[in-house]
Amino acid sequence: MKDIIQSLIDIEKNDANQIAIKHNDETLTYSDLSRYSNKCADMISNTTKPVVIYGHMSPFMIVGMIGAIKAGCGYVPIDTSIPQDRIDAIIRKVNPEYIINTTNQDDMFQNLNLINVKAIVNYKEVDYFESRMRAKDIAYIIFTSGSTGEPKGVQIAYDSLNEFIDWMVKLNQLGDKQQWLNQAPFSFDLSVMAIYPCLATSGTLNLVDKAMINKPKLLNEMLLESSINVWVSTPSFMEMCLMLPTLEENKYSSLKEFFFCGEVLAHRTAKMLKQKFPSAYIYNTYGPTEATVAVTSILINDEILNTYNPLPVGEARPETVLSLSDNQELIITGNAISKGYLSDPEKTNEVFKIINDRRNYYTGDKASYRDGYWFINGRLDFQIKLNGYRMEIEEIEFQLRQSQLIRDAVVIPNYRENKVTHINAVVIKADHIVGNEDEQQLIHDIKSELKQHLPDYMIPKRLMFTDRLPLTNNGKLDRKQIAEDFA
Repeated sequence: MKDIIQSLIDIEKNDANQIAIKHNDETLTYSDLSRYSNKCADMISNTTKPVVIYGHMSPFMIVGMIGAIKAGCGYVPIDTSIPQDRIDAIIRKVNPEYIINTTNQDDMFQNLNLINVKAIVNYKEVDYFESRMRAKDIAYIIFTSGSTGEPKGVQIAYDSLNEFIDWMVKLNQLGDKQQWLNQAPFSFDLSVMAIYPCLATSGTLNLVDKAMINKPKLLNEMLLESSINVWVSTPSFMEMCLMLPTLEENKYSSLKEFFFCGEVLAHRTAKMLKQKFPSAYIYNTYGPTEATVAVTSILINDEILNTYNPLPVGEARPETVLSLSDNQELIITGNAISKGYLSDPEKTNEVFKIINDRRNYYTGDKASYRDGYWFINGRLDFQIKLNGYRMEIEEIEFQLRQSQLIRDAVVIPNYRENKVTHINAVVIKADHIVGNEDEQQLIHDIKSELKQHLPDYMIPKRLMFTDRLPLTNNGKLDRKQIAEDFA
């Protein structure tokens, strides 16, 4: 198995002028990526601590990533959307000697060694930098939310990353030199699914930024200009994009492959996408950050859509074993598993176990296995108790989304003194429902449908309507913001 640095060396020899990364009018060729990452590696070659890389969708963030891998120290990506107190917590935990800052802001990094884009560009030429990264070294650390509010740094080894890249390259049915779309900020591990498989196959990585997400017109213009072939995003981002007028096969014929991860891919979303792109390859994948992005996949075709609702997440990838605990918690075993949380042995020991010399991660996801496929059945921590009844809020959301009256829905538990007093739901009406039709009648009809599938105690007390559900900076549904908006 060729590692990503060797792949980039080979590509630079054969396709030096191929564009590697594109963001708006800024581009870097594979020659540029090699040249600047060698400079970057040389600049940080005296540190063994991870390098923090700060910015938002700058191609030079990827220069920093490749440079940090070559230097053997690894990297920690931080997006500009991350609040200052969280940045401070990450900096304290990482204790870096260098920060690569790709923005024009530097006031949030006091008393730290900053390297900006200009410094990298103007640094002396480094014709060759031999990579110091070894298989068991930490290639990157991505911080995820902790239940106590303290972010957890997930450490991923270089051999785990390369194993993931190899699997993704084999899943990709379009071959080399494709135009890839990346929606996820680099501080979200879904971006790894786009960055490295794209670069390993001499593709061009097209970066979607916050401005494009907030203004669909800009996104539409980018899509029309770039002729994307491979799409990597959360399902929620795709649901938003399905409303774009040009996003269908007869108007956008270049788009042939989709990879989804990070959330549940709703049956309705997959069905609509398949109708708009009947000849495209659509992959549903599943995996936590702690298992190097994704560990299962399934190609969604008409047979799968006609047989399963909700959709399966597919089969385990090679070298990875999935199993269930007594309470149906999914356990992932194999080299994909993280080395644990940075400087946090207590939380590491809670969910990571070494059994028969193999790493195991207890995911907190409920799962089942049938017909040769894995299914994710919600989170153990999404389970609530109301009036003595234990229930899964995702089950209620699933039934709401089955209604022909509803395009999307989110269930919000209402708490008082840490106890659930009732549940509400925020709903987007189906497209065929015009304007402000009698909402009381609509609520009555929706609840009547729910009662055919759910017991009374699982029926939301209130149904509230909205035109759009907010997304987090990672492109997932922002449940916290929804709860605050409709409190």
